[in-house]
Amino acid sequence: MKKTETGQVLPGKTTPKAAIISRLEELIRPLVESQGGDLVELQYGHPKRGRGILRLFVDRPEGITIEELTRINRIVGGLLEVHDVIPGSYTLEVSSPGLTRALKKPEDYQRYVGRLVRVTTRAPLEGSQVHSGILQGLEDDQVCLKEGDSVVRIPLDEIARARLDIDLKKISKEG
Repeated sequence: MKKTETGQVLPGKTTPKAAIISRLEELIRPLVESQGGDLVELQYGHPKRGRGILRLFVDRPEGITIEELTRINRIVGGLLEVHDVIPGSYTLEVSSPGLTRALKKPEDYQRYVGRLVRVTTRAPLEGSQVHSGILQGLEDDQVCLKEGDSVVRIPLDEIARARLDIDLKKISKEG
């Protein structure tokens, strides 16, 4: 991959997807953080035909507003115009990770202590691959999850997917 001194990809050269994603994160993460946000996830895909798509999932500890997402979209769009990292045309989408956001980083397991989560493991653990319960935190690289009266300890490297969950029974009682 040929680049200029500023990190721009030279036209006509094929660029591996991983290199594009890495460069996008280098550029976008500090910008999002300077706006008080946290870049939760960055997704990039470019079909063989058609427009590419860059999705940014941004949050803040107290939640993020539509106005803040709009501002970040404008600023990131301008940054990407200058650096020209993505070959061809693309669509930029900036949104919140939602109520059932994915837990990606070890810090997420501390941030959401006390919340209902659903964890899918790579292989069965204690007879099941899907565990749902109240997040107790992270200890020694193991996620502690209260399922009923017991606490399940799930090693981080055994987690295939983890996300916040919604207790619909509790919501229907409150509503």
